[in-house]
Amino acid sequence: MSLYSAFYSGLSGLAVNANALNVVGNNLSNINTVGFKGSSTRFSDIFSASLGGISTAGNGNPIQFGLGTQVSGVSQSFAQSSFQSTSNALDMAIQGNGFFTLQTPTGQQVYSRDGSFSLTNSGTLVAGDGSKVMGWVQDPVTGLVNTSAALAPVQINAGTASPALATKTVTTGMNLNASDPANANSTFTTPIQVYDSQGNPQTLTEIYVKTGPNTWSYSVTGPAGSTITVNGAAVTFPLPVTNPVTLPPVMGYLNFGATGGLTSVTPVNPVTQVSLATVLANSIAANPVLSIDWGNGAAVKPISINMVNLAGTTNVTQYSATSAATSNSQDGYGSGSLTSMTVDQNGVISGSFTNGQVIQLAQVAISTFNNVNGLVQSGNNHWAQSLSSGSPTIGVANSGGRGGVLGSNLELSNVDVATQFTNMILNQRGYEANAKIVTTTDQLLQDTLNLKQ
Repeated sequence: MSLYSAFYSGLSGLAVNANALNVVGNNLSNINTVGFKGSSTRFSDIFSASLGGISTAGNGNPIQFGLGTQVSGVSQSFAQSSFQSTSNALDMAIQGNGFFTLQTPTGQQVYSRDGSFSLTNSGTLVAGDGSKVMGWVQDPVTGLVNTSAALAPVQINAGTASPALATKTVTTGMNLNASDPANANSTFTTPIQVYDSQGNPQTLTEIYVKTGPNTWSYSVTGPAGSTITVNGAAVTFPLPVTNPVTLPPVMGYLNFGATGGLTSVTPVNPVTQVSLATVLANSIAANPVLSIDWGNGAAVKPISINMVNLAGTTNVTQYSATSAATSNSQDGYGSGSLTSMTVDQNGVISGSFTNGQVIQLAQVAISTFNNVNGLVQSGNNHWAQSLSSGSPTIGVANSGGRGGVLGSNLELSNVDVATQFTNMILNQRGYEANAKIVTTTDQLLQDTLNLKQ
């Protein structure tokens, strides 16, 4: 073996330790990079040479001299890092496996753990470098996100509106005074706000008149210009002024028991008494349905006035106490504008609207790989697929081994400073030791050259 082999062994040690220091430097420089995954260097020895061509000693053991070291690989650690809460509702972090799926401005599909997202002026959800976040958007027909559709850039229009919904059901709760005498003067009225098909608020007035012991009639009036059709009879409001006061057509009767509970409902036309047991079993059959033309161009829609709610219970009583509404609810609402957004653990972006509605707007796609260490770093916190990584499996969060999404959070770098400083010291010492091999070998060669002096 020549002394020159020692030169090259030392030189290889200098090279690999320099490369290892480069990895450490890259890790430390990205200690504050969102979603960064630290790397580590692996060394391996170089194939050895035999002494003078003799491969074994007399006992059969090999006689070999190493030729130095080499970098056998640089692997990334995809271990989960900690999270930082942010004030941006569209910031996202993945808790578990997977990558956000992005499309660069050049059209390349890349993958990232950096969920620093925001909306452009056109409503496109993008990463910090302008790459589009891929996922699924709301189906205009169903109003839900269709994850069976083709992957597309997530698009959210800040001007998105929640459409109005006409009231379909009004559920009333009240107490009617059992002490009132049975005559036309024993009247209780309560207003209820509802919505027409255009989202305009409208006011209906329920009127209850005690017609006999434990019996009250009920009817409904509408605003001026409206026409209510019930049981085939159409009435336009306001009603003519008469003395005594003209009441709207009776829609039915409420019958109470001796203890003040509602026992039966008797709708008019046809006059059929419905027991409370039947009402509880099928509340819609006993509840009167109005057909209302608001007179303002809105669609004519039916409204069910429920004395019994769909859960099979009633809040209508007759006790000896002042008549009063205890609860009124309805299922309509006006149109609303987008006020804020949230992201749930499935990566669904939902919008809150001024009319109280919460609507799904989009859902981000999460990609996983069989071999994450086969991914190629392509800059801008991106990875690209390779033959080693295989093709991505794309789906929704919290399914198929994919992690969940944390909204208003970012995943921090998983670089540990103490570990990197320790590696830096070891690589520095390794570099110094190999430098000493080079200088020592140089001195030996110099001594050899001086033999002829």
